[in-house]
Amino acid sequence: MGLAAALSFTPPVQANPALWRIEETIEEKGADQITLVVRPDAKAVGDSAMVLTPTAVENYIRAHPALADLRRAVCRTEDGRDLLATEFGRARRVEPEVDGERAEMAVGPSLSETPPGVSLDPSASARRSDPEPVKAAAVLQAAEALIGTPLAWGADPATGFCDPATFVAAVYRRALGYRLPTTLDGLWETTGVSVPVWDVRPGDLVILDRGELVGIYLGADEIAACDPSAGEVVRLDVGPRSGLTARIADVRRLF
Repeated sequence: MGLAAALSFTPPVQANPALWRIEETIEEKGADQITLVVRPDAKAVGDSAMVLTPTAVENYIRAHPALADLRRAVCRTEDGRDLLATEFGRARRVEPEVDGERAEMAVGPSLSETPPGVSLDPSASARRSDPEPVKAAAVLQAAEALIGTPLAWGADPATGFCDPATFVAAVYRRALGYRLPTTLDGLWETTGVSVPVWDVRPGDLVILDRGELVGIYLGADEIAACDPSAGEVVRLDVGPRSGLTARIADVRRLF
């Protein structure tokens, strides 16, 4: 993909997904379980909106630190009908699994191989031979094209909604043909090569806290991220005066 093509990027839009609104959360401490009381609502948006899939439930739970250690979640209607149950087989890692040797090699030069946690779309192979500035331009253009996309947990941005993980996955899929995990756990635990914060470059993933929020670095101390507190994809200042710098847990390079 050339620079001109990258700068003319327009994201495709499909039909709106079937949305549900989270009306109430009931935590059962002794059972390590939470019940999400939901109802269908085509106008649902923001932190209480979701599509009814295991990915949506997992990302919702993982994005809320108070719920992150629960092992099971159930989506239930207001009249008591169970719609979906999702098991979390283990507690989230406190530290991600990253390759220290690869991390040291990544400082300075670009990656010369497919990064961990990423598979490649064969139809987009030509893009991977582009120079780094062209790749970065493509990633940033794809990210900025989705600014303002409203939050709905588990939704693909092609439907007009997204969450923190599906946003990141869609940007890299569209820009470079990379297939990334669509879950926050998948991005946190194994995706990309860890590099020091001081080496962050446009297009890198910036991970906050224990992976509760993942953004794409735009440059000038800004990331693009689907922020639950904002309810949509926004630009966030992560510079020294922002208060978010101390929350940066890791930076990951993907090209």
